[in-house]
Parts: sequence; C-alpha cells; structure tokens
Amino acid sequence: MTTLIESWVREILFLPETTAVQVKEEPHCPDPTCPLKHTVLQWADKEGKPHRAVIVKPLDYVRHPDVERALQLFAAQE
Repeated sequence: MTTLIESWVREILFLPETTAVQVKEEPHCPDPTCPLKHTVLQWADKEGKPHRAVIVKPLDYVRHPDVERALQLFAAQE
C-alpha cells in the first residue's frame, strides 16, 4: 500500500521517480498504545526542502482522494 500511495504523491505533485517519498503510519496521540493512527506523507521538493502532510486515517484506509485533499491542504498552507 505504501508504494501505491508514494506513486500518488509523485503523480499529484508532478515529482520525478527519483524523488524520495516516504509514507508511514504513526499513532494519533503521544501514547504508543493509542489505537488511533494517522498516515504521514513526507517528500522533498526540487531544492531538497522537506515537506510533510498528514491524513487522519490509518494507512490501510487511505485512498487517492485522501492524498489529493491532504496535498491541497498542504499547498494552501504554503
């Protein structure tokens, strides 16, 4: 699933295949036993500046529209 989400990030942001994109699931709260999870998207732009977007949904439930929304929100904050 992470490979698919990474490809969506590259597609939406028009990033080359050589751009490192990382997708991981993290606890939604500071307690490591927290049952709530969210998905973190991380990538670097052409200048190498790191970026991060969060989807408040476990990795297995993330779909293409979720990635689009998260990246739109990220762009709006930039």
